[in-house]
Amino acid sequence: MSLKDKIKKLINVIEDTDINEIEVSSFWGAQKIRLSKKQNQPVHVVSDSNVIPKQKQEVSVPVNPTIVDDKLKEGNLKSDVDKNDANPVVDNSLLIYQRAPLVGTFYASPKPGESSFVKVGDKVTKGQTLCIIEAMKIFNEIESDYDGEIVEILVSDSSPVEFNQSLFSIKED
Repeated sequence: MSLKDKIKKLINVIEDTDINEIEVSSFWGAQKIRLSKKQNQPVHVVSDSNVIPKQKQEVSVPVNPTIVDDKLKEGNLKSDVDKNDANPVVDNSLLIYQRAPLVGTFYASPKPGESSFVKVGDKVTKGQTLCIIEAMKIFNEIESDYDGEIVEILVSDSSPVEFNQSLFSIKED
């Protein structure tokens, strides 16, 4: 079945769903289809009738009294919480991962000694070059699949990467 026929069949299957975007790409014979929905829309879940639903379980959690720092009692309102504001905690459930589309060697910059394509904290747009993966002396520019902010670079420069390995964690806009 050709890629065109597969796409037509896919469109017929999802015609009555809430899917907002379909992205189809083909790279070195590998075909990739990505579907996305708006976050505010309800998600429809199709389940097998043979699946037994989980029973609700009640869990008791011990409650500890609040511990207040003596300095806070004395009126000094600075606490350890203020120190952590410089490094906010990122909820990993909100992160998406840019993955390697092929096996090769990861390069963060276009040439040795030049600045990286992206750094942690950079805003990226869909289609922006994030890195290069070299495979069989061919340098493949890897573009972002998402709009967002780079939270972490998961691979060190000049290191080997596997197919579908996470390269970047991105907080989507």
